[in-house]
Amino acid sequence: MISFFWRTLIYKQLVTVFCVFILAAAYPGETAAATNRGVHFEDEMTLGGIQFTLHGIGLLKWKYLVNVYLVGLYKPAGVRVDQVLQDVPKRLEYYFFVDMKASDFQDTGFQLMAQNVGEEKAKSMTSELEAFNSLYCDVKAGQRYTFTYLPGQGLEMALDDRVLGQVRGDEFAAAYLSIWLGPNPVSQGLQEGLFDPATKLEQ
Repeated sequence: MISFFWRTLIYKQLVTVFCVFILAAAYPGETAAATNRGVHFEDEMTLGGIQFTLHGIGLLKWKYLVNVYLVGLYKPAGVRVDQVLQDVPKRLEYYFFVDMKASDFQDTGFQLMAQNVGEEKAKSMTSELEAFNSLYCDVKAGQRYTFTYLPGQGLEMALDDRVLGQVRGDEFAAAYLSIWLGPNPVSQGLQEGLFDPATKLEQ
């Protein structure tokens, strides 16, 4: 026979587990986040009716010492990571550890894009690049940029969820995002993080 004390203790534990289960079911978004270096990224989101899943998180360092920004790669679950530069939905979310000027992005975009797609192809997209560069603003530490591509809609830039603008064209979107996702990324270590699901865990 189980004593009254043990019956009471088991009952309380079962009630606690049941309450935790109910709360988790009622508020699923409260726990749906990944953490890297203390920075939270949502595991999933729906944009334009498309479900995006966080694949990995990469870190850009300056001279191997200063953390500049974290980047989270989002894509539909059915899209392989080696397909992200194709005409498929994708999203990069950047969290900044330092302040940066708009010119920091504008002055390097062409060179970084050209080293992935070739100078001739990059030159053919000068007007699209200039349009996209014009959207940049200065950012402060703790702010977030997002670049979201939806097929047929173009590449959208947002700062802290405020849409700054959009540039159409799947070729331009692939060329610009190749700065981080292409064969010669701005940082090899950053790209390895983006492509590795294990980086969704605290580091």
